[in-house]
Amino acid sequence: MPHFELIHLICAGVVAVAALLIILHILFTMRDDSERASLWIILVLCIPVLGIILYLLAGITRRNTLGKRISHAVEEFLKSRDEAEHRSLKDYRDVMERFICRGDAAGDTMDHRRMLDALLHSSLEDPASAPMIPGTIPLTGNRLELLCDGSAAYPAMIECIRSARHNINMQTFIFADDRIGRIMMGELKKKAQEGVQVRVICDRFGSFKSLFSLFFLPYLKKTPNLKMIPFSNASLLTPWRIQLRNHRKLLIVDGRTAFIGGLNISEENFKWMTSPEKEIHDFHCRLTGPSVGELQYAFLCDWFYASHKKNKEDLFTRDYFPMPEKCGDSIVRAVASGHGYLFEGSEKAFFTAASTAKKSIWIISPYFAPSKDFSKALRMASARGVDVRLIVPRNNNHWYVKMAARSFYESLIGNGVRVFERLGTFTHAKAMLVDGEWAYFGSSNCDIRSFRLNYELDLLVSQGDFTGALHRQFLEELKNSEEMGEAYLASRTRPQKLLESVCALMTPVL
Repeated sequence: MPHFELIHLICAGVVAVAALLIILHILFTMRDDSERASLWIILVLCIPVLGIILYLLAGITRRNTLGKRISHAVEEFLKSRDEAEHRSLKDYRDVMERFICRGDAAGDTMDHRRMLDALLHSSLEDPASAPMIPGTIPLTGNRLELLCDGSAAYPAMIECIRSARHNINMQTFIFADDRIGRIMMGELKKKAQEGVQVRVICDRFGSFKSLFSLFFLPYLKKTPNLKMIPFSNASLLTPWRIQLRNHRKLLIVDGRTAFIGGLNISEENFKWMTSPEKEIHDFHCRLTGPSVGELQYAFLCDWFYASHKKNKEDLFTRDYFPMPEKCGDSIVRAVASGHGYLFEGSEKAFFTAASTAKKSIWIISPYFAPSKDFSKALRMASARGVDVRLIVPRNNNHWYVKMAARSFYESLIGNGVRVFERLGTFTHAKAMLVDGEWAYFGSSNCDIRSFRLNYELDLLVSQGDFTGALHRQFLEELKNSEEMGEAYLASRTRPQKLLESVCALMTPVL
């Protein structure tokens, strides 16, 4: 047998064994996600070498390895939280229980609250026995202020940082090495040098460029009060670790004021610092009131895991948890979703909206690539007379996600869902408004990645002024959007339909 034929047989055998191992791995780890499993098996069988490489890069979720380690860390943190709330933080817990929202305070929103209480496993009859997971219990007495774009959010965040007296906790997916990143790190370093305890979490995948360039090193050097930890463990040698990304965006100052939403730390969110083609339009908000404490727990839990469970006793102090005070009239439930937290928490919130809405569901999302089940749920809501509107950006930073989103248009529009494409600047805003009465707002996109893979942080808000402000902002977004109707559907060419269909196949892995 010629030498090259032997090499060919050996290579083919190696690929065949690798493909078999990959398929077995898919079958064992994706038993609850048949669409995703089928796609990967087809890719591995049809294009073995490329399929195997793609699976190693983008297919391994690590739910059964990294996910379990995070779950164990969360369980340990929650036990410590419970112990602290019966000892050092007992007075804090006693006051917090006064703000727990019961059924008689929910008014017309009781239907969605009852479903969320069941899906998120909280027990309002006996709050003390409720699972101590951030976001299980709605709290009254909050005030929220909507902040559009970095031009409104960043100055407010910097002003709040400068006012810090005890501690600053920041979390972001992207911490860019640019002017905004340098300004923000400079402000954090100044406060750390003044004696304020500063902790920062960034996602290793989202902030890869800044970590690789050692952007943070000069700020961290000789500044013991400033600590920074990447959340995940992805690297060039372990690319499969990128799946369980921490997509949360959060800033908490002295346990009293929080900023949460969709903004990363990047000059692209500040239109006076970037070119029009790079500018990003986004939503953020400022929160004061009892629910800040639930966000504080979510951050400290992530820190506990990312720091490899070091100095647990330092996390449950009164500096982080001042006595909660009433600041407004909004009811807020903080939803920290992801493995170990509220698994599929974002997906449950979206499905709750589709199931319980009586008048309207308005959604804005930069990436619309949900499951077929959720697309069907929106169509069924429309069929029973609910005004369902979807806003997505026409200019998207990921063209394939735009094509995947457009693959849903025909079925949605054909069943009464009104679809709009936001013109101009790329819109990164993520929000949902239901019946004009309650809102879902934060870091979650309306896609499978946010529903089942990412660690997300969102707010469920009812009552108060925030839903009205969000409604007005939705109207503003609609003014700057073009409705996609039957004329658009008829104008699509066959190549465009084919490209949409191909991208739609990738929906489970986008």
